[in-house]
Amino acid sequence: MNIAVKAQNEPFNTILQRINNDLQTFVKDKPLADEVTRYLKNLNTDGSWQDVNYIDVQYDPLKRIKDMATVYIRPSNKLYNNTELHHAIVKTLQNWLDQNPKNKNWWYNDIFYPQAIGQTLILMRNAKTGLPAELEAALIKRMIRRLKTGDGANTSDEALHYLYRACLTKNKATLDSAARYLFEPIAVADGKEGVQVDGSYYQHGKQQAIASYGRVFAGNSVNAGFYLRDTEYALPKDQLAILVDYLKNTFLKTVRGSFYDFNVRGRGISRKDSLSSGMGGMVSKIKRFDPENAAYWDASVKRTSGAEPPDYKITSAHNQFWKSEYTLHLRPAYTFSVQTASTRTLRTERGNNENILGKFLPDGATNIQRSGSEYANLMPVWEWDKIPGTTSRDYPDDYGATVLKEWGIPGTTKFVGGVSDGIYGVSCYDLDYDSVQAKKAWFFFDQEVVCLGAGINSNAKENITTTINQAWLRGEVASSNGAQSTGKNEIWAVHDSIGYIFPQGGNVEISNKAQTGSWYRINHFQSKTELKHNVFKIWLNHGKNPQHASYQYLVVPGIDAAGLKKYNRSMIQVLKNTDELQAVKHTGLDMLQAVFYKAGTLTANGLSLQVDQPCMVYIKDLNGKNPTLYIADPAQENAIIKVLLKLPGLPKTKSIDCTLPNGAFAGATASFNIKE
Repeated sequence: MNIAVKAQNEPFNTILQRINNDLQTFVKDKPLADEVTRYLKNLNTDGSWQDVNYIDVQYDPLKRIKDMATVYIRPSNKLYNNTELHHAIVKTLQNWLDQNPKNKNWWYNDIFYPQAIGQTLILMRNAKTGLPAELEAALIKRMIRRLKTGDGANTSDEALHYLYRACLTKNKATLDSAARYLFEPIAVADGKEGVQVDGSYYQHGKQQAIASYGRVFAGNSVNAGFYLRDTEYALPKDQLAILVDYLKNTFLKTVRGSFYDFNVRGRGISRKDSLSSGMGGMVSKIKRFDPENAAYWDASVKRTSGAEPPDYKITSAHNQFWKSEYTLHLRPAYTFSVQTASTRTLRTERGNNENILGKFLPDGATNIQRSGSEYANLMPVWEWDKIPGTTSRDYPDDYGATVLKEWGIPGTTKFVGGVSDGIYGVSCYDLDYDSVQAKKAWFFFDQEVVCLGAGINSNAKENITTTINQAWLRGEVASSNGAQSTGKNEIWAVHDSIGYIFPQGGNVEISNKAQTGSWYRINHFQSKTELKHNVFKIWLNHGKNPQHASYQYLVVPGIDAAGLKKYNRSMIQVLKNTDELQAVKHTGLDMLQAVFYKAGTLTANGLSLQVDQPCMVYIKDLNGKNPTLYIADPAQENAIIKVLLKLPGLPKTKSIDCTLPNGAFAGATASFNIKE
């Protein structure tokens, strides 16, 4: 090839070949050949399939055609260069072109269809016998869509098929647009859709979408950086820093082993295999254009692929995402997260008839993982009014958990958030929803998480319950008093290496029975097949019409029954648990954490802590030489909060005027050295 022609073909050929190779990275020849053989047997003479609904097409038939193209071009496949297969590919593509199917959901029409066509055409460019030129040209024309900008993950999704089309047509203007809009979402967009200043991710308004649309954003951004590396279109360094930060400090932290935290999957929680992270080589790809963090990416690949255990090179961290009201507490032994919503944010959405029963998902749902797979594919048989962590009405059936409105529903209260030093923290949720009120708080330490509830009120006709967990039943359930216990004495239980302690007892109920359901009942695009799974479920029953009821329980992951009996309960001191103040002191870690729902004073053991506004306070090194005060305003209303503090190690009462973050950082944590 002469130099002029080569220059004309670059970087198009380089990018196209990278895409082609990427599309084949995880192909397993024999299973895919067997699948394609079945496609061929069931193919109608006109190039359609009888089992595909062409009136409202979803993934098929384009997915099938792409599979056919994949095996056709692979020398390692038994169907490589197969004449019958080539005829079928041409015929099915022509049929698609002639029928021009549409879906009621714009996403298929504007994103999936042009992406799938582009991928198939790129694959066929590597065939010994390619597609007829007229057919390819017509399909490329069919790919053209008006690109919608400023739409976060959706923008990068659309820009990806622009990239495919640019390489197929060697059109510089199209490639310029593709590169620009592939990288457009890699920015911090306060309050808009995309990455937030706290590292979380919004989509469909102010709704936490870290591993739903945030997964699409991450995948597309990494693919774009991977395809365009070492060309004039390479990802700029400032945007690379944003992408790396999102992956390292947010996204990958939500993956335990090879499974997502269910709190970050949005309405996708209602899809089969939705918790399987399926990194798809994403982490391996970024190492190619971010070698500086190679050791981190390598560890992540080993951990998420199962080559190493879930705790492999995990470092302790505590992230309070004040923009999304999501808390992520990470320890080598476990992951514990909480999802809430306020008047500033949107509740977990129901959309396109997905997440039909997820009404209570943003009401303090707690995800507790050790292996990572504790909840994987359990959702069809979940009792949806007993989502782990939530306090709600115990309906006679799951219809009470139905989300009645599609898309964005705002939260109902403003005092929702947390305080954190990056390693430890406390989160709170002022619950007032579905005729149930409660003040809920979670205190995060190393070995344990302390969960408090107070001011539980309801005049609803159903019992009110607080669910502790609902996960796969694995092995025996050990408990202090069998299956059900009541009274004022401590109750404990252990299941699947997670311990539960109820220091003041209570009406604790435990179930280890089979539960039934289907994917269809939570997602009308899923199977109606009835499923039956054994489920471990533990909850507190507050009864009917509770007035000022309360609860306290500890979750102690990474322990067995013998270990739980030896566990040092005296380290945890619940100093207060009312609807005005919830406070816990950890003597082993020498720290105090408190949630003031009203201005007030906490006094205990020679300590006095007074605040003039509702807030959250955390004091580290309580009796040490350098005590530090961390403070946040969950309501995101106050500029200054006055704190009066008397510690055993201080000669006199200390007064601190705490200036709090504002603007985009309202709700974030401020810290103060107490002895200065």
